[in-house]
Amino acid sequence: MITEGRLGARAVIVGAGIAGLAAAASVASFFETVEVFDKDELPDTARPRKGVPQDLQVHILLKGGELALESLLPGTRAALLAAGAVEVRQTGDVSLWERDAWHPARDLGYSQLMMSRPAFEQVLRRQVLKLGNVAIRDRTTVDLLPSDADLTVVATGRGDRLLANFDVPETKLGIEVSYSSARFTKPDRFRGEGRFIGCIPQPPDDRYGLVCPIENDEWLITLCSRFDNRVPDDIDGFRAYAAALPAPDIADRLREAVPLTPVRSYRIGEARWRHFERAVGLPSRVLPIGDCISSFNPTFGQGMSVAAGHAVALRNVLANWSGSLDGVAAAYLPLAAEVSRQAWSLAAMVDLEYPRTEGERPANFDKFVAGSEAMRRAAMLHPEVQRLRFEIGNLVKPDSAARSGPAARLVAREMARAGGRSRER
Repeated sequence: MITEGRLGARAVIVGAGIAGLAAAASVASFFETVEVFDKDELPDTARPRKGVPQDLQVHILLKGGELALESLLPGTRAALLAAGAVEVRQTGDVSLWERDAWHPARDLGYSQLMMSRPAFEQVLRRQVLKLGNVAIRDRTTVDLLPSDADLTVVATGRGDRLLANFDVPETKLGIEVSYSSARFTKPDRFRGEGRFIGCIPQPPDDRYGLVCPIENDEWLITLCSRFDNRVPDDIDGFRAYAAALPAPDIADRLREAVPLTPVRSYRIGEARWRHFERAVGLPSRVLPIGDCISSFNPTFGQGMSVAAGHAVALRNVLANWSGSLDGVAAAYLPLAAEVSRQAWSLAAMVDLEYPRTEGERPANFDKFVAGSEAMRRAAMLHPEVQRLRFEIGNLVKPDSAARSGPAARLVAREMARAGGRSRER
């Protein structure tokens, strides 16, 4: 028997990663019971698990993702901080070298929470279980879509097989990104430092480095490359690779840092966006979420936050729903696609600046690159543009916000200046 105000008796979530946990939070108010299944044994502590092969790499929760999770699970921010998440102020605790210069140090009025992926998952599992009507069942493989659920959400990641047999249009990019990470104890002179450091040279230079402060006053350090270039997986080679970056800050921290784990390497050949909103013949009560829909270049740190955005879209659809659930997919999938679109646009346009990236470049690609570069230069000069650039990149505001308002006029002015300099040459 369904309680008044509920949409169904039972919802099933397949996958207990960030996307699955966010999905459970999004549907819990609308069903009598929610069951989350995962093939892994889920640890009681913050430790890696087999089903998340990248969980030893840096994972960044964008500000938009944090806000989305807080709206789904009030108290999550406080729970993350209590579990040791490091609060990084933008940009007081950030050193970011991008293309040819350090970002200005200004108070943008935002902060981000940083910790390891296993710790993120542990906190979210606890938050979801507090809802009362959610059960998480680990060590349970789901090979077929359930036939006895009122709603099923597929959160099985980029390797999803449950929806693989459906004809779904796709956009793909051959990005050939590889990256290596290790966890470190900080040397004494950096104890207590909560600084996030990024070094992102200008394409076609394909090197990239991140220092992420995490729980226990430790670092996760990730070094990245593309195509034939590879980051060494021995500690001496790892340090040497960092020393070759154009900014010295990462190498300086690595020099005396003591590794707590081996250097773990990972490779992603493709970025993939499955356009379920355009597919025909999908089951009407089966919904994909997270990496099942869109899996990006992971070095942009968008995956967890996009999954949370999908979950908010699903929650909002259900909150305004009545009657049969057969139309829910048609209402949800376009909203999820829009969340993916903004993140895809931000990441893919950078990926496509590398000549060896395989994929169709839009007709206005050169104009987009020029506009993006004008916004970067304007952000160096103007705090309001720097703030807006952070908000769009962190999925706090839609990218359409860059096309109107005072910040947009400053970007347009910078584009005009760049055009004048180009004509002079």
